[in-house]
Amino acid sequence: MKKILIILIINSFYFSLFSQEETTTLEIEKTRKYYTNISLGFNMGSVQEYGSRNLKGGMGFRYAMGYNMNRWLNFGAGTGFEFYDFGIQYSWTRIDPIVFIPLFAEVRGDFLDKKITPFYSLQLGYGFKVPTENDDWGNKPGGTYFRPALGCKFKLTEKFSSSVSFGYELQHARYKRDDSWGEDPYINDIRRTYQRYFIQFGFGF
Repeated sequence: MKKILIILIINSFYFSLFSQEETTTLEIEKTRKYYTNISLGFNMGSVQEYGSRNLKGGMGFRYAMGYNMNRWLNFGAGTGFEFYDFGIQYSWTRIDPIVFIPLFAEVRGDFLDKKITPFYSLQLGYGFKVPTENDDWGNKPGGTYFRPALGCKFKLTEKFSSSVSFGYELQHARYKRDDSWGEDPYINDIRRTYQRYFIQFGFGF
């Protein structure tokens, strides 16, 4: 009788231990199904308007959330802001900063199942220009937003990582501006293209 009781107690202990480990594993896997990524970057490139091209520098911030399908393929969406020009104050006038707010879908993934791994990301969406005090952009400015990147991820803990990446950013903008003079109506159809190379630092959890 004692032997049977001891066997039952041992079996109960192992069953309880196995159940806890299984639950813990399932909970960890469940938390890994979703990701959040916050990043800060600096860009440098050119702006094209009326056939001319000028070199500019800026910075941006992004926040994205998504679903981890597997190591290679994760889907998400996000937003942020991007300064393409900080603006400048002259004695006779002021040139306002140029800031866009992108709304984008993204796909990203890791190449290796290691603590240090290369990764890729691709964002595609639409960028809306932030209106400013001396804005001459007319109504409904904005355009297509495209941003591929390659980088290196450092998995600091089970749920937290840091990263550095390099990439290319393309922001189209098209808008109509009323340039009428006197009684002569004239609506100017203006297109701008921002092309930037960037370095970005991010944190994921």
